[in-house]
Amino acid sequence: MDDRGGSAKEAFWGEEDETEALKRYRTLVNTVDDGIFQLDAEGRFVAVNDVVLETTGYARDDLLGEHVSIIVDEEQAEQLGREVRRRLETGVDDDTTFDLAIETADGDTVPCELRFSLLETDGEFEGTVGVVRDVDDRDRSHDAFTSIWESYKSISAVIDEAEVGVFILDETFDVVWIDKTIEEYFGVDRTEIIGRNKRAVIEDTIRDRLADPDKFADTLSATYDDNTYIEQFECRITPGPDRAERWLEHRSKPIEFGQYGGGRVELYYDITDQKASEQAQQASEQRFQSLVDAVEEYAIFMLDPDGQVVSWNEGAAQIKGYDSAEILGEHFSVFYTDDDRANGIPERNLTQARERGSFEDEGWRVRSDGSEFWANVTITAIRDEGELQGYAKVTRDMTDRRAREQQLQRERDLTEQILETSPVGIAVVNPDGSTSRANERMTELLGIPSAEALEYTSGQRDMFDASGNLLPIEERPAAQVFETGEPLYDRELVVDPPDHQQTWLSINATPITDDGGEPEQVVVTATDITELKELAQRHKQELEEREKELTAVQLATSLLETGDQPVDELLQEFVAELPRSFRYPERTAARVSIGEHEATTDAYEPLERKITTHTSTANGTPIRIDVVYLEEPPENETETFVDEERELIGTLATLVKFHFERREYIDELQAETRRLEQFAYAASHDLQEPLRMVSSYLQLLERRYDDALDEDGEEFLEFALDGAERMRAMIDGLLAYSRVKTQGDPFEPVDLEVVLDDVVSDLEMRIAESNAEITAEDLPSVSGDASQLRQVFQNLLSNAIDYSDDVPRIHVSAERRGPEWVVSVRDEGIGIEPDEQDRIFEMFKRLHSRDEHGGTGIGLALCERIVERHDGDIWVDSEPGEGSTFSVTLPAVDEDGE
Repeated sequence: MDDRGGSAKEAFWGEEDETEALKRYRTLVNTVDDGIFQLDAEGRFVAVNDVVLETTGYARDDLLGEHVSIIVDEEQAEQLGREVRRRLETGVDDDTTFDLAIETADGDTVPCELRFSLLETDGEFEGTVGVVRDVDDRDRSHDAFTSIWESYKSISAVIDEAEVGVFILDETFDVVWIDKTIEEYFGVDRTEIIGRNKRAVIEDTIRDRLADPDKFADTLSATYDDNTYIEQFECRITPGPDRAERWLEHRSKPIEFGQYGGGRVELYYDITDQKASEQAQQASEQRFQSLVDAVEEYAIFMLDPDGQVVSWNEGAAQIKGYDSAEILGEHFSVFYTDDDRANGIPERNLTQARERGSFEDEGWRVRSDGSEFWANVTITAIRDEGELQGYAKVTRDMTDRRAREQQLQRERDLTEQILETSPVGIAVVNPDGSTSRANERMTELLGIPSAEALEYTSGQRDMFDASGNLLPIEERPAAQVFETGEPLYDRELVVDPPDHQQTWLSINATPITDDGGEPEQVVVTATDITELKELAQRHKQELEEREKELTAVQLATSLLETGDQPVDELLQEFVAELPRSFRYPERTAARVSIGEHEATTDAYEPLERKITTHTSTANGTPIRIDVVYLEEPPENETETFVDEERELIGTLATLVKFHFERREYIDELQAETRRLEQFAYAASHDLQEPLRMVSSYLQLLERRYDDALDEDGEEFLEFALDGAERMRAMIDGLLAYSRVKTQGDPFEPVDLEVVLDDVVSDLEMRIAESNAEITAEDLPSVSGDASQLRQVFQNLLSNAIDYSDDVPRIHVSAERRGPEWVVSVRDEGIGIEPDEQDRIFEMFKRLHSRDEHGGTGIGLALCERIVERHDGDIWVDSEPGEGSTFSVTLPAVDEDGE
C-alpha cells in the first residue's frame, strides 16, 4: 500500500497491537474463496491459507518449509522457476496465468490455474505470492459443521484434545477434574491430583515448579478466600524431567450454577510462543499485509464508518481500475450503478453489514472507465469492544461465472422445450400412481387437459391389452416396474380417451432408483402407433407370405432393445440380421448409420441398385438405412425391390428412431435430475457459509468481549448465539431430510432392540435430567437402514420426553401385521388436538412456541420421509391431556433373513 493507504490503515485500526492486526489480515485472506500462498526465495512455503490446505489435502505443518515441488511435478516446478527468473531479469511482473495439475496428499490430481507476483524489499527478491484456483470450480471445502454423532462426544474428550489446561474445583476447592494438558504443562499425574484440595496441591506438588512460587500461591489462595471475582495473570513453568519450560496465562472464575456451583474453574493457556515471537509476529504481519496487497484476484479494501475508502490493494486496482491515489477518501458508492445509488443500495448494504456483522450480495458494479462487471461482494463490520471502526470489503469479478450460469439456464430451458415439443408422450409416475410431470404430448394421448396433468392418477383412463382385455391398475406398465424394479419396453396398449377414438400406444417404462436400487419413480414414454397398427391390419394378408422374413426382421430389431449395450455393437448385430429379411439374402448387403456410428455387411458397396431411408430423432440425430442388391434381379422381375421391402426399411428406420429417441430422452432426464441435485447441494452450501461467518463472529464476540458486556449485552449475545445454533440445526435437518433417499444405506436386517438400546444410550443425559421411565416389549428385526431407523427412534423418544409435563413414562411395543411390523411409541404427555394431528408431519409445523418447547419443526417430517423410504406409514393417535402414541410400519424380515 502507498503512504495514503498506510496512514489510513493506521487511523482505521487505531492503536491495535500487532497480534490483533495479524488476526484481521488472516481473516481477510481466509475470506477469499481461492487458494493463496507465499514462497520464499528458494521456493519453500512460508504461508498458505485454508483453501490451499483443503485443495491439497495436506496439513499446514506438512507444507510450511517444504519446496513447492511437493504439490507439482518437476517439470511444472522448473517452469515456475524459469518464469521467476524471467521476471527478475526483465523487471516486468505481469499477470501471466499458468495451467497446472496439483498433486494432492492422497495421490489425486486437481487441475488448477495459477497467478503469482514477486515480493521484493528494497530491490532484494524475497519470494513470491500467488493465487491458485480450481478450474473446475468444484466445491472442495469440508463440511461446515461436524456430523451429528460428534455432538454426543463427552465434553471431557473434547477438552482433552484442546491445548488448554483445565482445573475444575468444587465448593470446598477440592479438585474434581483436570485434563491431559494440565499433566503436560505441570508435569503431574492427574490420578494423584483429583480429589485433593487445591491449596494442598499447590503447596505439595505445583509450587516448586513455578519461577515465582510465592506470587503464584498467594494469588490463587486469594481467589479461594474470596471466590467472587475473575482472576487473570501470567506465570512461568520451570523446566524439569517431566515438563518443559513454558509461559502460561491463568484465567479463572467462580462457578455459579450446576453441579459444582460455588466452586471455581481455572484455565491455563500456553503463551510461550506469544512471549517469544513478538518480533516474528511483526514480520508475519508485514508478510500478510504484503500478501493481501499482492492478491490480484480479489479487491480487498477497507472503509471507514461513513463508507469512505481508506485502503486499497492491487486486486482492487486490477478489478475496479482505480489506483490508490484516485480512490482513497472517496465514498464507496462510486462503484455502484446510477440506479443503485438513486435507490440507496450502497447505504442499505452498509446498514445490513453493520446490523448483521456481515453482508453478501451480487450485482452490477462500475469500473473507473464506466464499464460494468458482475460482482460478488462481502462487507464485514469491524468493531473494537463493540464500537464500529469501519468495514472490510472483498469484491470478486464474477462476470464469467454469471455468463456460465446464464448459459446453463438457456440449456435448461432448451431441455424443457425439447421435452414439451417431443412427439413422444413422457410422464413421471409416483409409487401411489400420481403424476409428478407430464409433457403436452402425453396429455394429448390420454385425452386430458394440460392443466390437469399433475392431477392424473392411474385408473382415470381405461386401458386394454392387445387382445382387448381391460387391464387392472396393478398390471399396467408403471405398476409392474414398481413391483419388479425392472424396465419394461414396447408394451402395446389401447387407451380409451373420452373425447376421441381408441388409440394404440407403444409404452416404455424405466425405473428411477434410489441408492438401494429401489424404484422411487418411473419414467413412462408413450408413442402413438395407431397408424402403424392400422397399416399392419390393412396389409396383413399381403404380408403373410413375408412372415418368415418379417420374423427375421423382428429378431434383428429386437437386438436394439438391449439396455446398455454400446451403439456400435447394436448396429453391427442389427446389420448382420438385416439381409435375411429380403427376398435374396445371399445377394443383399446393407449399411446402417446413426449419427457418427455406422455398420455395414462385409460385401456392402454403394451401388445404384439400392433403397435408402432417412430420418432423425427429435434431437436431430440422423438415421440412415441403405440396402443394395449385389447382383441384378432375375429376368422375370421388373423391379429390383418390391413395395413391401421399401415399406419394411421405413418401418425399421422408425423402430430405430423410437429406440434412440428413448435413449436420448432418458439421458436428458437423468442429466436434468443430476443438475437439480447439484443445485440443491450448492444451495445448502450457500446457506451454511454465511451462517458459519455469523456464528464465528458471535463466538469471537463472546470470547473477546464477554467481560465488557453488561447484562443486556450478554442476553442479546445469547439470543444471537441461540438463533445461529437453531439455524445450524435447521440446515442440518434440511440436509438430512434431502438425503434420506439419496444417501441412505442399503436395506439389511436390523435388530430394533439394538437400535433402541443405542438411542437410549445417546439420550442418557436427557433421560436422567427428566427422570424419564422407558419400557419396551420384545422388538423384532426389520428390513431397513439402521442409521435412519435410529433417527426415527431418537426423534420419537425425544418428543415423548419433551412433551411430558411430569415424569415422562414411555413404552415401546411392536405388533406383526402381515408382511410388516407396526412399532409404536406411547407417552403420557400433553397430547395433541385432533385437528392438529395431520399437521405435525409437515415441514416446519410447530404446535407450540419455542419458549414452551424447543426444536426445529423438521423432526417428524424427517421421520415421515424415512418411513416412506421403507415403504411404510407413520401416524399418531392422541387425546389432549392423555398422551400420544406414534406408530410406524416397517417391512418384516423373511424367515430366510431377507
